[in-house]
Amino acid sequence: MRFRYSRTILDAMSEDTLERAHSLARSGDMRGAAQTLTRYLQTAPGDASAHFRLAQLMLELGDPSAAVQSFQRALAIEPDNAVIHSDLGTALEALGEEAQAAEAYGRAVQTVPCFPPAYYNLALILCRQGEWQQAAELLRGALAQSPDFRAARHQLGLVLIALGQEHAGRRCFDELLADDSENLEAHLAVADLDMKRCQFTGAVEHLEHCLAVAPNDARVILSFGSCLQELGRVDEALTHYRALLKREPSRYYDVVKKLTSASTGRFWLKSSELRRVLLG
Repeated sequence: MRFRYSRTILDAMSEDTLERAHSLARSGDMRGAAQTLTRYLQTAPGDASAHFRLAQLMLELGDPSAAVQSFQRALAIEPDNAVIHSDLGTALEALGEEAQAAEAYGRAVQTVPCFPPAYYNLALILCRQGEWQQAAELLRGALAQSPDFRAARHQLGLVLIALGQEHAGRRCFDELLADDSENLEAHLAVADLDMKRCQFTGAVEHLEHCLAVAPNDARVILSFGSCLQELGRVDEALTHYRALLKREPSRYYDVVKKLTSASTGRFWLKSSELRRVLLG
């Protein structure tokens, strides 16, 4: 006769094992935590929470294939769990299975109660496919459930701009900045909009905010230098470009592209002379 634990004992074991695994993970021993859960699941294969936590650990350990298997085992026990469906999508994306990931996110979106990150993740896939309208609807759905979901609001702004609705997109970024005046990505997005409209003075103001938050961010410096060139402030642009190249020499051709493609403040120099100007 096969020995079976009583439900009460299993519940106690589950709590104790999950806490032990959590403690190991907190200390940085992800593999030890995974081994602890694996041993426990040999005696309690019906514990969805343990399968779910093991799947998350396998993702962190860089084994998305094993993570998918554990998420699927958890879903066999709790098929209506939106969080598990969504995390399964994340694991499938890590495997490069974008179509299957979209299906997993789609199942999460259809599950009650809703899980806003699933809307967001599915929207990102649709953006990569150029399905901007569907992506916008999903992002609005995520924000309807979770108004403070900043990543969703930012992505909605980008999607609306892609749809040609620049004013609506700008409102998304303005709302983010009203909530957090140091939001780097929102400042960058507004600066990009201003640059497209040749409103370089406005772009510089936002990029100066970015520099205050992230003074060594190459994206910010390249955009800032480009705006300074357009405003005729070439010497200032060169100062920022040189500082960037001192830290990141691999950015040389990015800087050259900015210097030689601006509508004003453009450099007409031979390669050797340009290298001397930038690198000394």
